[in-house]
Amino acid sequence: MPPKELRGNSRAYWAQKIAPKRAFQDETIIKIREINPGFMGKIKILYKAYYAGKPIDIDNLITGMKYAQDCLQLEGIIDDDTPDNVISVSVEYQRVKTMKEVKLVMEVSKI
Repeated sequence: MPPKELRGNSRAYWAQKIAPKRAFQDETIIKIREINPGFMGKIKILYKAYYAGKPIDIDNLITGMKYAQDCLQLEGIIDDDTPDNVISVSVEYQRVKTMKEVKLVMEVSKI
C-alpha cells in the first residue's frame, strides 16, 4: 500500500512527504528492475488491493500511487504518464484475513 503520507487524504505538508516518496520510489524501481519489462508504449494499469479492515478509498489509493506510476517513466517503460500513454487506471479490492496478507499489486499491461 502507498505510505499514508502520500495518499490523497493525507494532511502531511510537502516536507513530510519527501522521505516516504523517495523510499516508495526506490522500492518501486527495484521491483521494476527485477521484472525488466522494457518499453511498453501505451499501457493500462490495474491496482489489486488486498486489504484487512477498512479499505483505502479508490481516489486516495490512486493518488498515493502517483509516485510509483512516475517510476514507469523514469525507468523508460512509457514516454510519459499522460492519458495518451496511460490509457486506463483501475482498482480491484479483495479482502484478506490477516494484516500480513495486506498488499497492493500494480499490474501494467501493454495495449
